[in-house]
Amino acid sequence: MNEYDLINCYLNLIFDNSFTYFTRILDGYRGLCQFRKWMRKRNINLNAIENIGYDAFNAICKAKNKDQIIDKIDPKYLDELMEYINTERNKYQIVVLSSFDYSDTINVYLTSSQIVKDLSSDKVSVINCHSLLKKDDLSFYGPYRHFINALYQIDRWPGLLIFKGDNWSFLPVYTIKDIQDAMFKIKQDTIFSSRYLSPYDSYFIQLSDLHLGNKKKNKGCLALEKSLDETCKQLRSYYSLKFLITGDLMNSPNRKNMYEASNFMKLLKNKYSGDVSFILGNHDVIVNGFNIFKRQKSKVIAFLLNESIKVFEKEKIILIKIDSTVEGNLARGKVGKKQLDNIDEELASIKNLKDYTMVAMLHHHLFPITRDEFLKQRWREKMFVGKIMDSSKALVDSQDLIEWFRKHQIQYVLHGHKHLPFFTNHDGMYVIAAGSSCGSGAKESDSRYLSYNVLKYDHRYKRFKYCFIIYDDMTLQDRQRIIVNMF
Repeated sequence: MNEYDLINCYLNLIFDNSFTYFTRILDGYRGLCQFRKWMRKRNINLNAIENIGYDAFNAICKAKNKDQIIDKIDPKYLDELMEYINTERNKYQIVVLSSFDYSDTINVYLTSSQIVKDLSSDKVSVINCHSLLKKDDLSFYGPYRHFINALYQIDRWPGLLIFKGDNWSFLPVYTIKDIQDAMFKIKQDTIFSSRYLSPYDSYFIQLSDLHLGNKKKNKGCLALEKSLDETCKQLRSYYSLKFLITGDLMNSPNRKNMYEASNFMKLLKNKYSGDVSFILGNHDVIVNGFNIFKRQKSKVIAFLLNESIKVFEKEKIILIKIDSTVEGNLARGKVGKKQLDNIDEELASIKNLKDYTMVAMLHHHLFPITRDEFLKQRWREKMFVGKIMDSSKALVDSQDLIEWFRKHQIQYVLHGHKHLPFFTNHDGMYVIAAGSSCGSGAKESDSRYLSYNVLKYDHRYKRFKYCFIIYDDMTLQDRQRIIVNMF
């Protein structure tokens, strides 16, 4: 666990009374010992936590509800814990958030114990990390609800997350004066009177491999909608939300599934005021393992695709929608030279092409994909035969397509197909894979996840800032994991 996991463990315990979250984030008695050590360093003295033994902790982990958990805590310390919780909830809480930059002198102060002493009072409690963030360790398990709001501003860190009850604010910190200004607003009780909203940021959500029409996936679609409800509330922007679906919207192409896909599109457009873009996946054109007739495929294409090029004029983005099901059979894809030549002609007709950021989306993967570390590998991926199976699903003409991307200076490529989220940089070209947004392929021993990606785009610099991979538990145990990838 990193320090931010411990902070989120504390925040969930104290401000959401979430004992179940508390045990899951810690993930074992060793984690509890680490958490207690973290509290002691910050002079947080909670006997109720300090006196949980090994057997009691294991019993707490097996408890099915809050009452069963409380029964395992020594009664003589329970009142002390509840008094501490009530006291803290009546204070302003400040979580100090440092950045990655070791050369930024403000980070030295933000990670010191001195800032806690300077800002703490009867009215204010302060917690911070004693070390800087590492770009390769941005995995957050069970983040506290207000922490998630600050996390969506990670491109503006260092800063202060300030909250009290349901109110919250995130303030970037560049100088000591920014901290002083924040403390003055807290003193005046005006810290929540307004929130800064950047005029330059917009958000894209990448969904993939929903397989609508499959009964299990239809249940997953309900879980996805619940997850998107929360996520979309946190994505504050002057620009409409963009949904990019990288194939396999349907489990197979028939009238019923097309109807479900159409309803899903309407949901994204109407409920989230979203703009929706699609490309085809192999399941969108395959019935019972066979390619559908060209006539039927043309109906699917007409249903899902009405353009190869889509221009987002406000964002100055050109979206190139590539059909990787043109010549492949079964799960194998191919783009073909003819399609790329046609796209070349369309691009040639766009004036001032260099003023745009170009983003490509297709279904099949270009490069090998690995799982996030917290996911256990399926047995077949450890077998030689598994490697053969995976290679058979790779894009046939991937090398030709990669060369085409480089020729057109395309920096961002989005795809699906493997049901596994993945983020990588190949010589300056970012390749972003989405997992199954209705759940499949991302599995732990006791949990099954759906996943999707959230990307933040900066209009000023014409580049993406980050990609969040969001995992949500389909068993509805409220276990969310967010993995942050910075561009």
